[in-house]
Amino acid sequence: MDYLIAPTLFQNKTCRLPGIGTLSVITSKAETDFVNSRLLAPVPSIVFLGTQEDQNVFNEFTALSELIKNELDKKGSVTLKSVGNFIKNEGGIIDFIPQQINKIFTPAVIAERVLRPATEHIKLVGDKETINIEMSEYFVEENTVPEDNWWIWAIILGLVGAGVIGYYILEYGFNLFGNEAAF
Repeated sequence: MDYLIAPTLFQNKTCRLPGIGTLSVITSKAETDFVNSRLLAPVPSIVFLGTQEDQNVFNEFTALSELIKNELDKKGSVTLKSVGNFIKNEGGIIDFIPQQINKIFTPAVIAERVLRPATEHIKLVGDKETINIEMSEYFVEENTVPEDNWWIWAIILGLVGAGVIGYYILEYGFNLFGNEAAF
């Protein structure tokens, strides 16, 4: 019976079992894992909506539904491979425990961000959207290394020194040996 129910359920995303309820496949949204640079695939899960109102409805699964109900009355549980387990509790209500779908069927994908510096694209900086080129210009450091201008200071000091020597010669005359000695 599970070889008929499972393919119908996974292909049509729903399988109505008269007198028992409806099995449905619901797929979650894909998730991003920024820390590991991955996209996690959407994971399908099986949900069961039990109902007692469709006792008189007939479809291709009516006979299988009767077999499942008989097995539940005898054993208390029925296992459908790749789908899950039907269980009948003390109150006579049928519950369903879905089988988890193996993660190997929904692997994560590596998602590395591709940035092309030569093309213009929008970036979110804080709560403000800006263009990548504007941000690059904002963070460009100006050349703060001073130019090598030591020679200007040397000329200035030389002129000051020459001025002091010139003043001394004008004031006291040109005497190389200091005081004039009388011989």
